[in-house]
Amino acid sequence: MTPRFLCPVAVLVALSASPTLAATTEYQCRNLDAAAALASIEGHDGVFYRILADLRMRHPMEDAVVEQMGVLSDTLAAEGTTLIYVTVPTKSQAMPQFLPPSAADYTFDSTTATLVYEDIITRLTAQGVLAPDILAALSDPEPGSLPFFKADFHWTPEGARLAAKATGAMMMAQPFYDDLIVSEYRTTELAQTSAFSTMRRALQAYCINELPRVEAVAYKTEMVAGQDEKVSDIFADGDDPEQVVLVGTSFSDAPLSNFAGFLSEYSSLDVVNYAITGGNQFGAMTSYLTSRDFADNPPRFLIWENPIYSNLAQYGPDPMQELVAAAGQTCTVPLNASQTSSNSIEADLTGVQIGQNDVFLADLGAEGPRSAAFTLSMASGITRSALMRRSDRMLASGRFFKPLGSIWHPDPVTLTVTFDRPVSDASTLTLCLSP
Repeated sequence: MTPRFLCPVAVLVALSASPTLAATTEYQCRNLDAAAALASIEGHDGVFYRILADLRMRHPMEDAVVEQMGVLSDTLAAEGTTLIYVTVPTKSQAMPQFLPPSAADYTFDSTTATLVYEDIITRLTAQGVLAPDILAALSDPEPGSLPFFKADFHWTPEGARLAAKATGAMMMAQPFYDDLIVSEYRTTELAQTSAFSTMRRALQAYCINELPRVEAVAYKTEMVAGQDEKVSDIFADGDDPEQVVLVGTSFSDAPLSNFAGFLSEYSSLDVVNYAITGGNQFGAMTSYLTSRDFADNPPRFLIWENPIYSNLAQYGPDPMQELVAAAGQTCTVPLNASQTSSNSIEADLTGVQIGQNDVFLADLGAEGPRSAAFTLSMASGITRSALMRRSDRMLASGRFFKPLGSIWHPDPVTLTVTFDRPVSDASTLTLCLSP
């Protein structure tokens, strides 16, 4: 049974403002806990924490999601790709020593918060998912360094380096690692660099004194001269698989952190960074797994970085089920489809054996579409519809994997898919059979 250490998030909403937060602070901040954009508290030495993300005591990773992660890992492994799931801890989990006494007003407890993180890693590992303990890795920064920025929620270059070191060690421990082409990568220091921070900007409006800047010495990682391996591109041609593909959030995408570069340094492998800032927990992963690039050239390692507070069950079971379908080779039943309008294609399902756990793949045959509306019609006259969307930040691969669970009804007779772009002779509908 999954441990339940926790306080419901509703408790946070019910709490009134703490008197200590109303008082003038070191940075002369007032009412940070009531900030509409990003309610926060000020800790020691100018370290700021978000209330709803950093002080949250419950970070859901339900057993059903852990099982789905195991299925995804196994499905990828069957196609030659090893998944590594990098769970980024919160700043309060990694830097509890700077929390103010008022953190207790929100029922935050550092010991319990650590157990919550360790519980997730333990259950993922038990399910066969490679999941490095990033919280433990971030506990040993270089003297004078912090793993997270003081007035921002992202990790510093030092935090990214420590996370990459732990992840790289896990890659090098895999039995097939010795069969890979390795190169030497060297990371060099650049100039002190500042980065824009939405969190810092939002908090500064409540403070008189200037908050700590989001700045650090930048780094650049390059393959050492003399190696003849060619750095690959995410859309590169060729039959050789990518060595490492990184998908994730702004933690992986931010140039100042250099997470992808540090991964190359500590794994001696070429890393192609496919992360998306603002893409939420699924943006980059869904973009990549549904792409033709992945289908045609799957990597040896797929690193999925995701903050612990980004719940994989937030949008229901469909996103994970889409990933599993895209990761495998189960889309093997072509459907007899024909064009019914400029943007629609329809398949006759008569005689096709379809199960509730199967998935439909609608492929426009070209990149560009951002949405696909699926309508399943039954012999009884019942119709059920669902709309799949790709945000503007995601890759518009033109491929949509729709699990039947939410629109399922016995005796389906037709499937109609309407894209937001014109269909063509290259547009197809395919049935992906459940394992």
